[in-house]
Amino acid sequence: MNKLLLILCVLYTALASAQQSTNSPYSIYGLGQEEIQGTTAMMSMGGVGTAVVNPIWINSANPASYTDISRPSFNFDVRDEYYSLSSGNVSQSANSFSIQNFSFAFPIINNYKKFKRRCGFSFGLTPYTSSGYDMFFTSENADLGNINYHFFGDGSINRLNAGLGFDLLANKKRTNVLSLGINGQYVFGNIARNRATEFSSASAASSLYRSSTIEISDIGYNAGIRFSHIDTIKTKTALTDSTFVKVETPIMISTGASITPALILNTNAQQLEYTYTDSIQNPNIIDTLIDSRANGQTNAPLSISAGLSFNINNAWTIAVDARHTMWSNLTINDQNAGLNDATRLSAGIEWVPEYDKRGRGQYARIIRYRIGGSFEQTMLNLSGVQPIRYGINSGRGVPLGAAAASTSMFNIGGEVAQRQTSGSGLNETFFNLHVGFVITPHRYDQWFAKRKYD
Repeated sequence: MNKLLLILCVLYTALASAQQSTNSPYSIYGLGQEEIQGTTAMMSMGGVGTAVVNPIWINSANPASYTDISRPSFNFDVRDEYYSLSSGNVSQSANSFSIQNFSFAFPIINNYKKFKRRCGFSFGLTPYTSSGYDMFFTSENADLGNINYHFFGDGSINRLNAGLGFDLLANKKRTNVLSLGINGQYVFGNIARNRATEFSSASAASSLYRSSTIEISDIGYNAGIRFSHIDTIKTKTALTDSTFVKVETPIMISTGASITPALILNTNAQQLEYTYTDSIQNPNIIDTLIDSRANGQTNAPLSISAGLSFNINNAWTIAVDARHTMWSNLTINDQNAGLNDATRLSAGIEWVPEYDKRGRGQYARIIRYRIGGSFEQTMLNLSGVQPIRYGINSGRGVPLGAAAASTSMFNIGGEVAQRQTSGSGLNETFFNLHVGFVITPHRYDQWFAKRKYD
């Protein structure tokens, strides 16, 4: 198992540096489009997770949640995005596939009856931002004829997380638990911006190519806190006119918060500029005007989130989240990126009809049904206009094991979202398909067990 995890980790790191997970032209700004941190299950509920208590979620957005991990767990999530950009009767579309999460976790202290505390460790890789665009414009000049402008770029910034979550306070029955967590992060990746200005072959002017690439490599951290309280709602249910039975319904209320502080990240910037003839795909370079490298800094923004969740009888989970990121403070090599602060609100519900049922005819009742939604004031600043993004989500979690204690699961979810820019006539539509696996090696989930006999 250790060799398998090492191979997958190396493979993901290589793919993460190369993948293009968006096709939006707006990813030309700043460090690109921000990626929401979360698993398929979390995204199916609108992206909530700051306060949710769930033993099979590896939730790096709030490392205090690592105390929930009761078994070794492995999460792997991917996304396929169908993107459409429209303006009036004109539209174009594109598709992209990306790895969204690769993580594993295990409990360090799991016997809370003996130690009165729980502690968990997690390691994972997630995308932070992504860029991918390809735009082409043409203008006409009386002296030079048609001038073609080609803007294209790609890249991503990723985060390697290694974190610890532990119970700071917990009473004997764990009805009141205060947990803290921290992730150490290695932030790495590159973003490339390219621009080609091409003149018609009939003119005597040379075409011009400009390229700007930044490479980021540095360390950072994020931290989280969560408090959970378990209570019991007592009710009476009538069996007959004179007979009543007492029913006790457990309810858990949790609140949480997390912070990713503003970071100063080491940045290497490369500038390349040359004139050429023919096409940018096969240029005949005439003269190199600029070819330089310089070390600088990227000031990544502060991000804070807060959440509230309710779990009723282990059947219903209801959660809301709010997150604010100060993108207006983003600077790249001492130049402010000109963005706005972003605020995102999300809410989600998960329902399990009979979470502890197993047996013939019961399988449909242990599937987890999820729904959610989100609203966001994005970080974009388009001539003073701040676009908004809103979406609806749904999904299911299908257990992979037949045993009652199995927690391995196949998760699938979908999102339909729009980003609108007031007054511009441009509308972006996103159709996202999320797919993920949760594997929990255990005597009930023998995914990596070696055969004793052939």
